[in-house]
Amino acid sequence: IDDLQWCDQETIEWLHFLLRFDPHARLLVVGTARAEEVPPQHPLRALLLSLRSTAHVTELALEPLDAAETAELAAHVAGRELEMESTMRLYHETEGNPLFVVETIRAGFEHLELMAQSAEAGNHPSVPATPHSVKLPPKVQAAIAGRLAQLSAPARELAELAAAIGRAFTLDLLIGAGQADEDRAVYALDELWQKRIVREHGANSYDFTHDKLRETAYAAISAPQRRLLHRRIAQALERTTATGDPAPISGQIASQYEQAGMAAQAIPYYQHAAVAAQRLYANEDAVNLLSRGLALLEQLPPSTQRDVQELSLQLALAPLYRMIKGWTSREVEGVLARAMALCDTVGDDIQRAQICYGLQSLYVVQAKLEKVQLVSADLHQLYQRTHGTSPPLVAEIMLTGSRLHLGQLTDASAEFEQMIATHDPTQMQRLVEEQGWNYAVHARAWHAHALWLLGYPQAALRRGQDAMRMAHELAQPFNQALAAAYLALLQELCSDNATARLYAEQALALTTEYKAPYYRECSAILVRAAQACAHPDAPSIAALREAIAAFTATGARVRLPYYFGLLAQVCRRAERAAEGLAAIDAGMAESRANNERWWDAELHRLRGELLLAGRADAHEVEAAYRRSIEIAHTQHARGLGLRAATSLARLWHAQQRTADARHMLSAAYSWFSEGFDTPDLQAAQALLAQL
Repeated sequence: IDDLQWCDQETIEWLHFLLRFDPHARLLVVGTARAEEVPPQHPLRALLLSLRSTAHVTELALEPLDAAETAELAAHVAGRELEMESTMRLYHETEGNPLFVVETIRAGFEHLELMAQSAEAGNHPSVPATPHSVKLPPKVQAAIAGRLAQLSAPARELAELAAAIGRAFTLDLLIGAGQADEDRAVYALDELWQKRIVREHGANSYDFTHDKLRETAYAAISAPQRRLLHRRIAQALERTTATGDPAPISGQIASQYEQAGMAAQAIPYYQHAAVAAQRLYANEDAVNLLSRGLALLEQLPPSTQRDVQELSLQLALAPLYRMIKGWTSREVEGVLARAMALCDTVGDDIQRAQICYGLQSLYVVQAKLEKVQLVSADLHQLYQRTHGTSPPLVAEIMLTGSRLHLGQLTDASAEFEQMIATHDPTQMQRLVEEQGWNYAVHARAWHAHALWLLGYPQAALRRGQDAMRMAHELAQPFNQALAAAYLALLQELCSDNATARLYAEQALALTTEYKAPYYRECSAILVRAAQACAHPDAPSIAALREAIAAFTATGARVRLPYYFGLLAQVCRRAERAAEGLAAIDAGMAESRANNERWWDAELHRLRGELLLAGRADAHEVEAAYRRSIEIAHTQHARGLGLRAATSLARLWHAQQRTADARHMLSAAYSWFSEGFDTPDLQAAQALLAQL
């Protein structure tokens, strides 16, 4: 018997008589009823009470289908298996309601696609979902409308208010945003609960039992009434934050004001919500929230106030785009350019300094090292004008990093050392919030490279591991990705291929997990280089070339001389000297174009190695090694100088110039006071033993 809740008293009494007539008869009666449509006085309740006392009834609550059951039912109705993506979309839309599943499939897959697209376009994790604009299948619409039509007027009004709030809501918010007093609101809510329109969802919290109920209730509200309800909800939410932190519900307030047609009130709350999302490292959510704020801003008439608001939003977007799109992405460049244009008319020196920090990092990664110097000069003028002092040391990390890449290793190392020794945690936190990455972690990671180049491999490893430890302690995902990528490169500098590969793979996994595209591409190059060193063949060389191409496709140029050096090194191992020399030429061209000189010594040494492998004239080989030693000496790059000295000593030894080789290599080796277990020093020590 279907729909027992619609049976009259006579039918229920007849059924009761039938079940009592012969208790031992082989009789099974199957009945269905909607519990939410059985009021307390309905005769079915008395029948069930009697049957329970005699244990002559088994009650089965029909729960929603799970994903697998939804797929099975959908396949049966459609007459074929659905793709996994379509099945999950169907399950998400119907929440396992069998009627909804059947009718959605019958309505056609185009309808399902429209529903999904509407949901994706209208909703966002940081903002309460808004009802879809796509009509439901007719039978689904009729079933839901029928349930809502059974509600009393106060309960229906409360359902509409709840639908405007979102899927989940509290009694306090219903009372605060509604026109009914507390008793009437509770009575209406109780009716919604009794009829299973809503269900409890934690203490003092409720949600709709199915999102389609909410959509249908919301669709019944007229446009003017919707705007009024959304305004009242936003104002009620504001009142709840009068004595507390509005951040947790800023997205909800913003969404309500937006739907109320009050863009000016919504924009600041979207920015507050973005800050809250960023603190949770939900950077993509933060970008979407700020983008919604910018979109609303376009609805306002031109004014100075609008430009001030836009500048604030653009400045907030810059570090977020840097993290999720990459340091040199079009988004970063566009935001900084727009922010600078706005700053010229409505900005102040503090905001201009923020833009300068962003431009410095952009120019470093683009290897426009001379521009970094110019922006730094602007920063100094700004700080003198605003504070009467120079910028904090840690704020000049990009200038110091550019000096390292220019080959000014001693100066760069000293500045990194001073930054690390004098950093102010309070000042650091402000810079982290403004720029999105931790300068203290970055300074340590970058300083490690300078220390290795200067001939302190053990100190370099300690510094790199210190950066990694700090990033983990701070629990900052982007900075963990940054530190991991820098540490992987440091391990490659140390020439231990197995360890370098391990660290590079860890860095690639971490940068992929935390969505740090620039460092992901850097790590991918190191992984491919390590793989190619282990198996120097044509496919591995091609994979390394592709990784370098993917890196340059992002607009990044910094460290390209180093990356081309890795390619040349692999080509030498694969006995492809001509290709290796072409890679050296490409690396040197990058070095000349951008004045990025820190890896010049190694490029010249590798040129010598490749010339030697290609059986070039010995004088040409020696000239390459000597040039490497000369550059390393000028830059105080003792790590690279030792490599070049070892290569030249090996050449002289082969030419029977053993005394010259021993004297020259001994001088280079004797300078070192640490790192004697590293591959470079062990190679030099082994060669000295032969000499």
